[in-house]
Amino acid sequence: MTSCSTPYAAGYRLEPPPAVPVLGPADCHVWWADPATVTDACLALLDEVEQDRIPQLRRTEDRQRFIAGRALLRTAAAGYLGLPPQWVEVVARCPDCARNHGKPELPGTGLQVSVSHSGSRVAVAVTRAGPVGIDVEEISASVSPAELLPHVLGPAEPRTPAHVTTSGFHRMWTRKEAVLKATGQGLRVPLSEVGVSAPEEDPRVLFLGGPAAVPAEDFALADLEAGAGCAAAVAVIGGGQPVFTAYSRSRPSAAAFSAGPPRAAGPGR
Repeated sequence: MTSCSTPYAAGYRLEPPPAVPVLGPADCHVWWADPATVTDACLALLDEVEQDRIPQLRRTEDRQRFIAGRALLRTAAAGYLGLPPQWVEVVARCPDCARNHGKPELPGTGLQVSVSHSGSRVAVAVTRAGPVGIDVEEISASVSPAELLPHVLGPAEPRTPAHVTTSGFHRMWTRKEAVLKATGQGLRVPLSEVGVSAPEEDPRVLFLGGPAAVPAEDFALADLEAGAGCAAAVAVIGGGQPVFTAYSRSRPSAAAFSAGPPRAAGPGR
């Protein structure tokens, strides 16, 4: 397969980039798709490094989510940049090893991005306002909030009855992961080092410790509507108060889009 960084031969017909909304300096756009809609056209958007990674993912659904995330990222970014999706260079560097599995970056574009996927949801956040992190989680009834809370809540965080409900627990979890993904640290920092408001309160960062320490007031944090059976949140660092807007595509490589997240097939999907 031709790498996205390799110039195309003379006479190659370039498809126009997909249309996207205007991304202003204070905007953060969240793109949604269902990984079950992955097609060969989505796979063709991945570069050689990404294609080499696919066989390392054991489960079919994990491979679909990975393909969907990278295809959706390129499709959305292509419209902002005025490029064909296959020309969008995606770099992922892990600070702990040489593998291509760190936070994705789009070098030289001025776009800050983050990708997350769980269940029947893949989400991509794109902004120019500052480093961004997004997290979506399928709400699982098998999770025991009461058992996990001592390892997830920081000692200075408020604890309310909502924390021990499955929906409240997942809301808190996605807020914390979004914050850590924005810093680029991810789960290398314990979730107890991140303090966020209680699930029933408006989302905000209370504190952030460890190697990822950033003043709490530098974060803009928002809960996202991810559809039935899912929780999601997005965080932006140093961007004031961004305007968060959601869009979805019928499949990750589709040109057309609509407002909001994709419809789930049913609760828990």
